[in-house]
Amino acid sequence: MADATTAGDAGDLDLILRTAAFLFDHGQSTTMTLVAVRRLNKGLAQNATLTPTWTSLTLLDEHGDHPKVAAVHPIALHMRRVSAVMSAVDEALDGPLERNRIRSAVDDAQHLPASSTAVFTAACAVAAAALAVIFGASDPRLVGLIAAAAGAGGVIRRLIGRYRGGPLLQVFAAAVIGGGAGAIALHTHLGANCALAPVCVAMVLVPGPHILIGAMDLLSLRVSLGLARIAYATLLLTAIAAGLGLGLRLGGQTLPLSSATTEVPLLADLLAAGAAAACFPVFFNSPYRIIGWPVAVGMAVHALHWWAIAKWHAGLPVAALLSCLAAAAILGPISHRYRIPFTAIGFAAVVSMVPGMYVFRAVTGFVDVVNNPSPAILATTASDGSVAVLVVVCMAIGLAVPTQIRDNIIEARLG
Repeated sequence: MADATTAGDAGDLDLILRTAAFLFDHGQSTTMTLVAVRRLNKGLAQNATLTPTWTSLTLLDEHGDHPKVAAVHPIALHMRRVSAVMSAVDEALDGPLERNRIRSAVDDAQHLPASSTAVFTAACAVAAAALAVIFGASDPRLVGLIAAAAGAGGVIRRLIGRYRGGPLLQVFAAAVIGGGAGAIALHTHLGANCALAPVCVAMVLVPGPHILIGAMDLLSLRVSLGLARIAYATLLLTAIAAGLGLGLRLGGQTLPLSSATTEVPLLADLLAAGAAAACFPVFFNSPYRIIGWPVAVGMAVHALHWWAIAKWHAGLPVAALLSCLAAAAILGPISHRYRIPFTAIGFAAVVSMVPGMYVFRAVTGFVDVVNNPSPAILATTASDGSVAVLVVVCMAIGLAVPTQIRDNIIEARLG
């Protein structure tokens, strides 16, 4: 009997570890993966402890004996699969779990498809065009060029992925196309804001969920894991910047270190923010039924962002902090109530506030400082870099703090 019980416990522990690794590998946040383990413990009458790292998950039983380890590679974002498995895990809140129910949920989720190439390509084009409007593009030719380049980037990313090319190669190739579009826009002088072309194409490549989850890990004092996530996001951003630079150089251009500023009417700003928010869940392979939430909240918090800058005269970092705090405070409980991964809707709602122009101008400035050092270039680069870092940090804090409070409340209830 003891041997049978031990074998049953071992089978349950294997099931818990397999489920946790699946969630972790497909974009679930670390905290919610740990919450899933606690729910599985409750439903399967176990008391296991999970220790996550960037490359592996280690599961210990209540006695700390015979650790079980699963290799992980947490770079994918497939929220349909996460949502499907979490729905089965959450049944532990209502009573004991059927082991076969969890197994079949993980097995079935593995076959859930990603967003189709046609939908993905259209989302890339629409999102980039919407961001162009938000950032001040007014020439329809410029907006069309941005949409076409972003759509082409979406096609090349899916094509490279089909032949097992990794994320770094995918975003680099798409960014080269964006840089080429920027060179065309600068050569043909498509309006005062033609420098937006490469930036808006690059914005649909930014690894926002990895930055967000990494920030939440740091706030939870999972320092090594948080730093690993941020390092991975930085690698992707570096590949994007390198691709943009190459595309611009091939066209005989560089990204200008300054650009014209255009005041965007509030209505156009809100509609474009809603369009961008509708597209980013497609990139994360989210269930289409959830898109309404980031659209509605994204438009609302973007209105707050616009008001903070235009009426309150707040700086970009303060406006971003206020808007992201509001977005997370609204979407955090919604994501828990409707079993939606927060990263699937949180970043989508605020993506239009990412300071892409400052990020990529700063990277270009650092390159120019190496090739042609001067006090003016150094000062401009330092200013752009400071703004970019402050805004990104404020966004991460604004999104992570309310979410962390929500997660702590959930864990306290489970405990």
